[in-house]
Amino acid sequence: MDLHFCFQMDNWTKKPSKVPFKSLMMALFIMTSFTSYLSAQEREISIAEALELSYNNNEQIKRYIERVKQKTYEDKAAMGNFLPSVNLLGGYTYLSENIEVNSSQMSSSLDELGGKYSAAFVEAYGEQIGLSGVSAESAFSTMVTVLGQFPDYTNMVIDNQEYVTAALTATQPLFTGGKIIAGKKYAKAELQSANIELKQVKDEIANELIERYLNVVLLQQVIKVRQQVYEGMVKHQEQAERAIQLEILPKHVLLRAQVAVADAEKDLNNDLNKIQLAEMALRTTMNLPDSIPFKVMDSIAYKDIYLDFDTLLNTAYTQQPVLELIDQKEVMAKQAHAIEKSKFMPNIAAFGSYNMFREDLPIVPPKFMVGVQAQINIFNGFKDINKLKASKHLQKEVENAKEYATQQINLLVKSNYTNALNQKKQYNSHITTVDLAKENLRINKRRFEEGLGKSIDVIDASLLYEKSKVEQLVALDGYYKAIANLYTAIGEPEKIIQIISK
Repeated sequence: MDLHFCFQMDNWTKKPSKVPFKSLMMALFIMTSFTSYLSAQEREISIAEALELSYNNNEQIKRYIERVKQKTYEDKAAMGNFLPSVNLLGGYTYLSENIEVNSSQMSSSLDELGGKYSAAFVEAYGEQIGLSGVSAESAFSTMVTVLGQFPDYTNMVIDNQEYVTAALTATQPLFTGGKIIAGKKYAKAELQSANIELKQVKDEIANELIERYLNVVLLQQVIKVRQQVYEGMVKHQEQAERAIQLEILPKHVLLRAQVAVADAEKDLNNDLNKIQLAEMALRTTMNLPDSIPFKVMDSIAYKDIYLDFDTLLNTAYTQQPVLELIDQKEVMAKQAHAIEKSKFMPNIAAFGSYNMFREDLPIVPPKFMVGVQAQINIFNGFKDINKLKASKHLQKEVENAKEYATQQINLLVKSNYTNALNQKKQYNSHITTVDLAKENLRINKRRFEEGLGKSIDVIDASLLYEKSKVEQLVALDGYYKAIANLYTAIGEPEKIIQIISK
């Protein structure tokens, strides 16, 4: 009976079997899914090329590049505070009436002025005009009394209803209590912060790109496994159908095989849908138009990466963007305190002006004026002193933020380091499992073909192999993602690119 069964199995396994319509449709769908991009002459994009596309096309990165340019010009603008300010002032004035000098308000002054002139004249020329006996005091009092009896003076009219003014002025700060220097350092720190924020965004985009790229690679490999298992299940179902037709196996065996094919088909379809979403997410990160077809690497081999925790932690302390940003915040807080402190010191500046069209003005100013001016605030409602105290607390706040961030970076590096080691152990533990599951599947297939095994053994062996192989792929994906997160935590996310690309 065993020999007869083996002979029959060998015969019907060599005959071409009729493939069900559903299987043909499924194969067509799979072929279309895997060859649709090939027909559009797609090109393979390495993970390094994908990262370069993300850097060049990502809108978030473009936004922070513009921010860096903005802060660059603000830093240059802060340098202008050290240079003199030169202004050209000009204007046109029209008066409805001529300007009049109100003589009644200065009549006593004019009388006194006339008395002084009389006294001086008598003192100088009294003998020559026969007034040698008159004293200067007497001449002064007499003239003031006489002038006081006259009627009020008539207002003096300035005959000019319109005039043009123009002046060139220059101001050069000499001492501002350190405000200008502090402002320049503050602007420089803002520029440095903008560059660090750009690096931080690039690190985040790189980490996102690596994760999404690895997702697509993982799903491609998983789909290959699903496809392999599905085709094996279909073949096993066909073998079971032939064996039932030859009355070698009972009919209920076919039902279990059909269920296995349906499950394999469902898992395959599910992953085909997942890879479409994964590719869509990857395309979004690269900001690549839908009209440009692409594919990623077929697979990524395992590489044993040496990781030294102390070196990683020290690198994080020097290159982590978060800590670098806090360092710049410290600089800005210090300079903000210096600016508030400068408000308690005088502002000294030199100034000069050149007046044009001065002959046309009612009061003729000099051509040139130069001088030095100092200003200091005496009281403004305690506003400055309260702002000074607030700036001190801002410095302490930044110090506390740096201490907290350092602790969090330590925790982040340690957790990612531990996760990377765990993922490495998981992947290595699956190597033997996959090899054994593969050999177990081969033996059960052979036993079934020789009539020594059961259909359910082949199905279980296929599912076991599929499960162990997918778990191995997931562990490999988790291993590289854990290392990518670790390198991102220390501020070097691109380091994983070099490893994967090799």
